[in-house]
Amino acid sequence: MKRLLLLLVALPALAQVRESMTVEVVEVPVYVTTSAGKPVRGLTRDAFELFVDGKRQPIDFFDAVDFAAVPSPNESPARPLRERRLYLLLFDLSFATPAKLVRAQRAAEQAVAHANSDTDFFAVGTYSAQRGVQFLSSFVRDRAAVLRAIYTLHSGKANDPLGIALSSAERATWVAAGEKDVAVASEQEEFASMLEGEMADAIRGGEANQEALRTPGNRLIEYQIGNLGDTAARLAALEGQKHVIFFTEGFQSARVTDIKSRSGPPRFDARMLDLVKEMHDTFVSAGVMLDTVDIKGLRHSFRDLENDALYMLSRDTGGRVVVNRNDLVEAIDSVTTAQSVVYVLGFHPADRKRGRISVRVKGLPRGSEVSYREGFGLARLKSGIDPLQLADIIVNDVPQTGVTLDSGVTPYDGGAEVAMSFSRAEVVPQLGPDAAVDILIYIFDEHRVPAGFKSKRIGFDSAARIPSGYVTLREPFELPKGKYTAKVLLRISGTNSLGFIRRDFEVTQ
Repeated sequence: MKRLLLLLVALPALAQVRESMTVEVVEVPVYVTTSAGKPVRGLTRDAFELFVDGKRQPIDFFDAVDFAAVPSPNESPARPLRERRLYLLLFDLSFATPAKLVRAQRAAEQAVAHANSDTDFFAVGTYSAQRGVQFLSSFVRDRAAVLRAIYTLHSGKANDPLGIALSSAERATWVAAGEKDVAVASEQEEFASMLEGEMADAIRGGEANQEALRTPGNRLIEYQIGNLGDTAARLAALEGQKHVIFFTEGFQSARVTDIKSRSGPPRFDARMLDLVKEMHDTFVSAGVMLDTVDIKGLRHSFRDLENDALYMLSRDTGGRVVVNRNDLVEAIDSVTTAQSVVYVLGFHPADRKRGRISVRVKGLPRGSEVSYREGFGLARLKSGIDPLQLADIIVNDVPQTGVTLDSGVTPYDGGAEVAMSFSRAEVVPQLGPDAAVDILIYIFDEHRVPAGFKSKRIGFDSAARIPSGYVTLREPFELPKGKYTAKVLLRISGTNSLGFIRRDFEVTQ
């Protein structure tokens, strides 16, 4: 049966971050692969037919993006943000065993090593029933930062709240590990303490008295479904082709779709199915694909249906499912390879706020697969600015118009001083309940790697609220000889008003 994966990228809800953006075009990225899972290249607009709510829809915009292509010498290496791939490597600490997590970590490391550094960004996260989904890093191309997050499964945000920068000691450790291409996984005992113990074992079938534990077991499944949906909503405002790769052994799907009663046929948990549908709608509306990877490896029998949960989670999000594979490195490569070419179909929705989509592709070889999500606007997404957006602004120099900033850099022997200023007259009228301004300063080297970070909060009491003059901040950074970029992000606390500026400079001594 042909699997239909619709990827809607609803335009980001950044009206307050980037001011006057409105939804005028719905983008429908489509993946076309051969029976062997290889991308089909060279298709044109004429090969595609687009339908919305069963009616043929003109394709107002068409583009083909090859993420594996190497830019020509005369081509600018900088691509539009929509021409990038964002991968969240998400590790399930509830429905997984420590030894299998180590295998997943090694596969994730190789996925990063094999990525195209010009187009691919990675974030790392964990899921547990106690803490939900925790982002250990934002979406970055910094391999050392990603490796640290993969192999420690701990957040480095004590140094940087946005998960972009590393301390000097951390960077030295993980750069060395990356250069040696050595997996430096944590000891399994560290993971065991993070798992949900007996309850997780019961869900996987480790306890005899599972029926008595059905209610709390179902609650654990509900937690996971809800947290995955919340994660998709957090990614909604980011531009690009967005994927969550979920490393898990899966919950016991029979709790949802095959609940055995004492008499009569099997029944379904209607509430749980509604939660799954709600999660799928959120992924569709946020333009995110959920790829699930069964880290248990080969199952002993084709009748072993434990990994049905992976199909349940991915179905309707447009994601791929990797099961019965011992070589997880090759398995993850097969996913990213299938997603290395995307055809973007755009259409004007007119007055439609939501709808169902279908796509047909003409002239394909036998056994080809067309992948896309089949809807848009099916769930209401949260407004406001997520920390992931703040990190994206800094990493990718996304312009902001909420506050006008001025900045300058004064290099000296062994470092530089970064100065920034803003007008009280512009900021004071926008002050929220916190009456404060948060400032983040990052220094990037010529390889786009963070080399320094500092943060500052400026409070505005009644006297400081006088709307006249300028506020200036100066911060020194110790830096070796080299070329750098200083990036300053200002946010008026409690509001969506942002200012951003960057300055290139060089330390010569």
